[in-house]
Amino acid sequence: MRKFTLKRSEPEIPTASTADIAFLLIIFFMLTTVLRTEYGLKVNPPSAESTERILKRKNIVHIWIDKNRRISVDDNLLEVSGVTTVIGQKVLDNPELISEVLADKEVDYGRVNDVLEALKEAGAFKILFATEYEEGG
Repeated sequence: MRKFTLKRSEPEIPTASTADIAFLLIIFFMLTTVLRTEYGLKVNPPSAESTERILKRKNIVHIWIDKNRRISVDDNLLEVSGVTTVIGQKVLDNPELISEVLADKEVDYGRVNDVLEALKEAGAFKILFATEYEEGG
């Protein structure tokens, strides 16, 4: 009696639709990804005669002060003492940190000065004041 040997081929994964699947995954992730935007407090910033637009948004912590004297650091409401603690930790983590202060034009300067003193205590010496940017100066 003769024995037949069958040649078995290895199963192959079809790759014809790989590009389609990759594009579908890219589209899915693009549509479902939520980009974080900082809302802060509602602030009406002062305008300035001379402003410089900062295009590089890296290493910046946002500090908002609204007309009701509330302080928000990266979307978290804090008191002045909390600013020292939070910013101090952020400066330890990143010594190149820039503190952006966005104060409402109706807030009294005493509150802004309190925040500046808290930043000084925290060791954050790179401070920039945000103003309303107007095209054409």
